[in-house]
Amino acid sequence: MYKIVTFTPKELFDKVWEISVLKLAQEIGISDVALSKACRKAGLALPPRGHWAKPVSRRPSKPAPPLSDSPIIFKVLDRKTLPVSFNAPVQPKTVRSAIKLPHILVEPHPLVVKWMKCVKAAKPREGYLSTSGKHVLEAKISFGLIDRCALLFDTLIKESEACGFKWSVTDDKTMLQVDGEYLGIKIVERLDKHIIPPPPPPPPKRNARWEPNFSMLRTPQFEWSSSGELSLQIEARAVYGKRKNWTDTKTGKIEEKLASILDGFERIADSVKALRLQNEQYTRERLAAEAIRLERAKHDEIHDRLRNRLVKNTKRWEQSQRLRAFIQATCDANADTSEQAQQQTAAWAAWATSQVNQLDPLHTATASSVTSLTVEIESTFNGYGMNRAEKDPWSDL
Repeated sequence: MYKIVTFTPKELFDKVWEISVLKLAQEIGISDVALSKACRKAGLALPPRGHWAKPVSRRPSKPAPPLSDSPIIFKVLDRKTLPVSFNAPVQPKTVRSAIKLPHILVEPHPLVVKWMKCVKAAKPREGYLSTSGKHVLEAKISFGLIDRCALLFDTLIKESEACGFKWSVTDDKTMLQVDGEYLGIKIVERLDKHIIPPPPPPPPKRNARWEPNFSMLRTPQFEWSSSGELSLQIEARAVYGKRKNWTDTKTGKIEEKLASILDGFERIADSVKALRLQNEQYTRERLAAEAIRLERAKHDEIHDRLRNRLVKNTKRWEQSQRLRAFIQATCDANADTSEQAQQQTAAWAAWATSQVNQLDPLHTATASSVTSLTVEIESTFNGYGMNRAEKDPWSDL
């Protein structure tokens, strides 16, 4: 799969001063960044930026060759060992013919009919006709562009449905389904914003007392006027650089770009699908890596808790041995006392022994817990936090 390419410092130095680093890297089979790093690591002087763009007479002279003899090794993918692919030939993309916009609305689509009824009864808000909460096609336009926008929507919907696309309205969002992917569609008009000048102050009254005029400090008021420029916008998470807007320009209106817009629907849907599959693959890999990390963390946590249990049981056993020795020494010390004192000592020894048995981990009642390797891990355990920063149990011995 891989092959080793080796150069002496003198050979590689001569090559980088004969051709550019980019071309040499392509010949070797590595990236130009990897080649530059290898040269700098070996102490080889590289041509300065812009060296090959200058005429030969103005290029700086070649420096002295390196003195090192250590070989420079590259691990390169051997493409000869790759399996031969038998991919089907790529079919040329069909060039979509221009779409002609009708002059009048004939048998409009039901979505367009519902939108027109709603927008004609809508009230303007900041220059746009408000259709919020009506669940109709999304369009931010003024009253004068209703007919033009209706023709655009109707033509786009009918042409795209002929291609197998599906239009729907969900939560005031216009959604277009292309090959299983959903694109948000809306038409927006660019409005011109103008400041409404405040009214002139009233003329002062003769012999009237002066009072401050705060009307100049009020928030500026605005009004909007229609520009007649429409923009069709697509809302979707696609690969960066994909065109998602078509706007009226000096060279052409949106009506002349309908074929390009339909082609754009397919390209963006392909990009959305590619990005979604890439994100899903990344999520699967991240979840798999997280599962491995959590399994290792649980394994380490189990052993830490078993070690802590071992140390704790050892301390309790040592303490119980000392206590039993003390109980026996107490009984021996009271062996020659009176019968009443011996009875009292025996009662005390029985009580003390029962207490020590509760402490002793090797007592018959708790001996099984000493050799058990079962450890309960909480469901909330994630391998982070304080439980990973506990003190080494062996340090207490």
